[in-house]
Amino acid sequence: MDRPGGPRMDSVFSWMPGNPAPAHTGPRETRTPCQQDRSSMTSPAVVLSTIQKLDELFKPWSRSDAPGLVVGVSHRGQAIYRRGFGLASIEHARANTPATRMRIGSTTKHFCSFGIMLLAEEGKLDIHQPVRTYLPELANVSGEPTLLQLMHHTGGLRDPMFAAFLLNRGNYGHMPAGGGLQLLARFTDLNFAPGERMAYSNAGYLLLTFVTERVSGLTWEEFMTRRVFAPMGMNETALLRSDMDIVPNMATLHMPLPDGRWRRGIYPTDEVLGSGGMISTIDDMLAWVAHLRGSRKKVGSEATWARMLERQTYRSGMQAGYGLGIARDSHRGIETIHHAGATFGSQCQMLTVPQHELDIVIMANRMDASAPALALKVVDTVLEDQGLAPPVMPAPAAEFPSVRGRWYSRQSRTLLSIAPRQVQPEAPEVLLLSMYHAPTAILQKAGDGLAMPDGPMSMIEIRTLPEGSTPPALLDVHITGELERFERLPDTPPTAEELAPALAGRYRYAGFGAELEIVLREGKLFIDFLPEVGMARWELEPLSADVLGCGTFHSIPAPSLPTFASLSIERKDGKVTGLWIGMDRVRNLRFDRVG
Repeated sequence: MDRPGGPRMDSVFSWMPGNPAPAHTGPRETRTPCQQDRSSMTSPAVVLSTIQKLDELFKPWSRSDAPGLVVGVSHRGQAIYRRGFGLASIEHARANTPATRMRIGSTTKHFCSFGIMLLAEEGKLDIHQPVRTYLPELANVSGEPTLLQLMHHTGGLRDPMFAAFLLNRGNYGHMPAGGGLQLLARFTDLNFAPGERMAYSNAGYLLLTFVTERVSGLTWEEFMTRRVFAPMGMNETALLRSDMDIVPNMATLHMPLPDGRWRRGIYPTDEVLGSGGMISTIDDMLAWVAHLRGSRKKVGSEATWARMLERQTYRSGMQAGYGLGIARDSHRGIETIHHAGATFGSQCQMLTVPQHELDIVIMANRMDASAPALALKVVDTVLEDQGLAPPVMPAPAAEFPSVRGRWYSRQSRTLLSIAPRQVQPEAPEVLLLSMYHAPTAILQKAGDGLAMPDGPMSMIEIRTLPEGSTPPALLDVHITGELERFERLPDTPPTAEELAPALAGRYRYAGFGAELEIVLREGKLFIDFLPEVGMARWELEPLSADVLGCGTFHSIPAPSLPTFASLSIERKDGKVTGLWIGMDRVRNLRFDRVG
């Protein structure tokens, strides 16, 4: 039972006029007199009121019986909030503090891109060259994307970890060092042609790590320490290649279980590298984000930093909000620069509002902390008197009946679903977009149509809404600006028993020899991954005669994360000859029927 007002073990630097700024705030910038005046106008009463409101925001995480998070907020060069909430370790009843180190997950990605750009500054590599130029063992299609495409997530690479799940008898297993590169070297196809569209990819940043090491002659952590962490004074920041490794002052990662207990979070690989392997503290990260936002640079040229933050343009001509491992978009009328991260048992958000010199870092040692949403609430709290625009509201489901349903593109074998969803009590239902049977985003109004919020994934838009209230047979959807036609799947699909006679049997992925079996059990269809021990069955939901959703995963041991996918049936002369399995990060894996 949680004790009200349990240990927060906080260290708050509540800035008051006349008090020196704490040393951890990073490099001080020269300000104009106007800027100095704006900073000095922040009264003690306003600062204390802001702190009290932030305390209330994070009160649910102030527990003595559960993991939590650490929060750092700096405004106009002054650290106004530094606190730890909850436990760094349930096992040892050790509290989180502002000095606790945590994983930052995919927030690592822009550091990885920055390392590549430092080498490009020196003429040691060319970001427009294919990755096989620097990793010649990638002689197959995985070597085709350029370094720039990998940084932009437009390389089309399959994700080794999710591919291993599909090809390793339904088990993530534990990827040994070198395993990701070996898998990528064996694939004979991609998710899509390089540059064609965008799909968030850890694989690209794994390869960028190896490129940095090959070109520099140093390990990634040695290179980043010499070139970035040490010059920036980020002495508590490091690379943790595996969650099996033990380092000082590191919070334990926690995965919530349905019964309220916790399981240790361990990312199933020894290569959590430039895609998400860094650990840090809020002080180190606040120093970094102030440097990222500011005009005086200690590391990197002006050209490199401009390129880091430059919005990419897709092949279609559409401009995205994603740069080189970092995102730019708008929140309530103000620009934000940010990147979130998550691993098995951790979350992170790094966000800055340049216009207001507001820097926010939230790191959690639990999977369910919603760090990105909390960071935006911090923005709203600190800047509530700054004339923020009204928040962009989700599209009310009742206003858009003609887009509801399940939609399928035969061109790319992409499955979309648009369905009403109640996300807040007593609020109108909104439209939830799912992709490959996985909940993806809440749709917003965009001009005369609908769109998902921009971010580090494929931008999906319905630019022209169907007339009337009845969904049409076909729906035009733009994905990263490319037009794709989707057909509506039936409201009443075939039953599992009706599909089973034609579909049940064994299938093999030719590239790796991995086999699976479609079986009918107690009136339901399953993919059985045929493990030697335990159980690994994926429950299939018929959506049409040719498309099924892969939903609930029944396995021993239990999977570390929810797993969703779609399955498309291939027929010849009326007989099922193969299957295509698609997930967001591993698309169009073809399994041939063998029995």
